[in-house]
Amino acid sequence: MDKKLFDWLIQDLENLTEEIGDKGCRRLNISQLIRVIKRLDSYSEDCEECMKNLLEISTLVNELMSQHRQLEKQELKEYHSKVNNSIFHLQKKHKLVAEGTYLSIYMSIGMSLGLVFGMLIYDNLSMGLSLGMGIGVAIGAGLDANAALEGATRPLD
Repeated sequence: MDKKLFDWLIQDLENLTEEIGDKGCRRLNISQLIRVIKRLDSYSEDCEECMKNLLEISTLVNELMSQHRQLEKQELKEYHSKVNNSIFHLQKKHKLVAEGTYLSIYMSIGMSLGLVFGMLIYDNLSMGLSLGMGIGVAIGAGLDANAALEGATRPLD
């Protein structure tokens, strides 16, 4: 995407943030939109879908800037749908995950395996649970750190 267009888009969103106030920003989740735009811009040179989503979002921002009133429910639904489609594309195509995803998955797996092995091997449920949770947290934290190093994480919303 053209650097000028990207800067213009971010500047418009910052101006919109000042105009609509704190409540409107939370309703439209402007901070999330800015993060999505930055991520789409980084992938837009290689991915046509990212470029298409970025252009849709730019027209959406233009509409938001032209409307100096509250959005109706249908317009708000359409706005969130477009942003969520962009996030879904980033997650599926570019394998972005939320921070802590692997930690929560592997902690759950470790706890369930720990319960089973705790009862079978140790005859102590709490010992197996704590060992399984510790192993799951270690594996999940390692995978989360690896994803963060690769730049494949997105902040929690």
